[in-house]
Amino acid sequence: MKKAALFFLLAIVVCPLAQSRECSKEKAEAAENAVDNLKTWAAVYDSYRNYLPCDEGSIGEGYSEAIIRLLADRWSELPALDALGKRSASFEGWVLSHIDSTLGSDDLQKVSDTAKTQCPSGHTALCEKIAVAASKVINEG
Repeated sequence: MKKAALFFLLAIVVCPLAQSRECSKEKAEAAENAVDNLKTWAAVYDSYRNYLPCDEGSIGEGYSEAIIRLLADRWSELPALDALGKRSASFEGWVLSHIDSTLGSDDLQKVSDTAKTQCPSGHTALCEKIAVAASKVINEG
């Protein structure tokens, strides 16, 4: 009886964890909708937390586009990204991994140049990581 109760308790705890790491059809649809509305770093972080298992294919490309657009067009919001990255190193790494060739080299060059020349005070480490990631993609292309 104790083994059955323990098994039942374990199943209650483990099954939701396993499900949260899967990308169901419903979760993929929600992720696709969320990706189209990533206008702030807080929105990107929330989407990362909720839909990370769905980060592939068109959803992954959507994340890359949103991240590069935020870096290229809303650089003044970099401190918000840095704060979230300091809270979650895995989030920062994930953001950096999405600096890729999804958008054109002009956008990547803008991100690289801005990271090198317009880094807000106190955010040098993140600016350097962004510049390296963007330059690497530019040089590979």
